[in-house]
Amino acid sequence: MTAIAQKRPFSGFVTALCAALLIVFFFWSKPPYTLAFDPNAEKCLPDLHLALLHHGAVRSVRAGQLVFFKPSGALSYIGQEFVLKLIAAGPGDRVSVDVDGVRINGKVMAAGLPLAGVYQKRPEAFIKSYVVPDGKYFVMGTHPNSDDSRYWGLLDVGDIAGTATKLF
Repeated sequence: MTAIAQKRPFSGFVTALCAALLIVFFFWSKPPYTLAFDPNAEKCLPDLHLALLHHGAVRSVRAGQLVFFKPSGALSYIGQEFVLKLIAAGPGDRVSVDVDGVRINGKVMAAGLPLAGVYQKRPEAFIKSYVVPDGKYFVMGTHPNSDDSRYWGLLDVGDIAGTATKLF
């Protein structure tokens, strides 16, 4: 019995040490998954309340998939670490933005350009039509006032920090 009693405290110590190292690793390294929610009163994805973020390099994504990226350029004002948007168009898709809205491959995706004034420009300044090149994506939110690619352009695949899954 003495030999068994001596092994138990040691195995408890090893278990506690492993647990402590795992906790330290999780908090000091970049975890592969995190949870995200939008704290803003007006959300660009109003039907999304909680998402699971899958961190990691992305080579390609498809329309309808959620992606997240670090805000920069025109989105530098955003206080959160990441911006979450839907892929609306990918390489080879035809995008047309005019004062009436956004069309992708002829399908209306959004009406108008309600944030043109925020950028201190007339809606006509955002008119463009193009085919999305390789390695680029047109991203949008589902809210009419989403600050998205119709205003600041295409998202480079290298800027995507990962994909997301809607939990509810």
